[in-house]
Amino acid sequence: MKFVLAIGAAAAALSSMAYAGEWADACVARLTAEGRDTSGCVCLEERISANPALVEEFQTLGAIEDRTARYEAASPDAKAAMDACTRKTQ
Repeated sequence: MKFVLAIGAAAAALSSMAYAGEWADACVARLTAEGRDTSGCVCLEERISANPALVEEFQTLGAIEDRTARYEAASPDAKAAMDACTRKTQ
């Protein structure tokens, strides 16, 4: 039984590692397409990952093409994350 639990834990760890970086990658792609600085994308990923409520919100926000509309549609917590990480020099 311990062996089965150990395998399950290892699989879960590898699975979560596979998803690490996806927010930063999406951020880089979006900001590059908009001609913006991408240096805050890792910061944004860290903030999203630290707040599960932001995960779903940023999935929704990612569908909004216009950057002004995307920002205006964001909650105060999402705006705070964007302000701290990707809008410093914008």
